[in-house]
Amino acid sequence: MKVFGKEIGKDIKIPPVIDNFFGKLLPNKNSDNEELVTIPSTNISNEEKAFELSFALPGLDKNDVNIQIQDDYLIVSAYKNESHEEKHKNWVRTEFVSNSFYRAFALPSNADSEKIEAKMKNGRLDIRVAKAKQGTAKSKSIRIN
Repeated sequence: MKVFGKEIGKDIKIPPVIDNFFGKLLPNKNSDNEELVTIPSTNISNEEKAFELSFALPGLDKNDVNIQIQDDYLIVSAYKNESHEEKHKNWVRTEFVSNSFYRAFALPSNADSEKIEAKMKNGRLDIRVAKAKQGTAKSKSIRIN
């Protein structure tokens, strides 16, 4: 894989915490069993007291997004379905637009799943996962402020 024009593993090494936290795609199936997965732009940083993730989610608001902790994974997903109808004298046009994504990140052993904050503003989702001395991941939902 190339990052900024350089081959990973040759000239560039990904720090282990980013490599472990970077994420794994899990299947998201629709009713026809077709895989519908979109990967939003995501920045991950390893700060002194927390891991910070930022997602670019244009066109979505916090009610479209779901954040959960499940089996030591931070799962971020969203779904939005819109339709638009135009009626004119001799014709009708209806358009349907769906936008969805599903992303799972393995929580590092020093992530504190009890101390996760999420904020969303202007299509940008910011998640802060506090660091702890020992991993405490459990299943739970995260509220977006």
